[in-house]
Amino acid sequence: MPEVARGGDFGDTNLLIARLSGHRWVHRVVAALSVYRIAGPVLNRLPIQRRIKPSGLVYRITSLDQFGIADELFAQKTYAAALNLPPINALVDLGCNAGWFALWLAAEQPNPKRVGLLVDANQRMVREAQWHMARNGLEHHRVVFGAVGLPPDTSAAVFHVLPSASQSSLLEHNSDVQLPVKGRITDVTVPAVSVGREWRTHFGDTIVDLLKLDIEGNELDFIRYEGEFLSEKVRAILLEWHKWHVSLAEVDAAFHTLGFARRATYAENDLTGIALFQATG
Repeated sequence: MPEVARGGDFGDTNLLIARLSGHRWVHRVVAALSVYRIAGPVLNRLPIQRRIKPSGLVYRITSLDQFGIADELFAQKTYAAALNLPPINALVDLGCNAGWFALWLAAEQPNPKRVGLLVDANQRMVREAQWHMARNGLEHHRVVFGAVGLPPDTSAAVFHVLPSASQSSLLEHNSDVQLPVKGRITDVTVPAVSVGREWRTHFGDTIVDLLKLDIEGNELDFIRYEGEFLSEKVRAILLEWHKWHVSLAEVDAAFHTLGFARRATYAENDLTGIALFQATG
């Protein structure tokens, strides 16, 4: 069993990696030196486990990109705006990665009765999310494997898995506008997931207090194909938009037609930004 370290013990490492990750030349060097190919198997075999203070909940790091994600989520509290919403009793996390957002929310706003639906199209991340839910006793959270934001008659789709799991997407990588790839891209066929159908299957008519959406550029298609579910069941949406494929103005317009208004925008950079929307009705 790997040693469990306190969340703050690696703060300087997280911060350094997070700062370096914003420079394109760093990604090129990492790719040229095959750093991900070398470090990945080591972290998979010997993951680093940490505790979130003061809750004691545990998360583990199994890839290099997760050092930066840990800093953004647990140290910088990038999604802190969610804590200003009414109590979150039901959660949907799309593009859930390793399930850390649900874990962070459980640490910041404990609620043993909270229910959650987590979806990701990267099978390794699905296994990680399942591990985190089981390890921390989040027994009412369901983790589903598949891609969202696809037409209703779609049963499967090609998903592009990148060495950095957080960059994986239904959309082909565009090196002209996105950060350089740090290794080989693997194309896999994954099942299509209807979020509305999955939610009803697991949680019936329960209202979704917060839906988090981070699907690497496919935001508008998701809004288009899941509009009925969003307008009928969802009260607030925390969205990361990706500027190489969609503008904030387009997102605003799409949500406006469904009865949502943007309340806040933050953590914006040259490539992405985060926006909080709430139902107006």
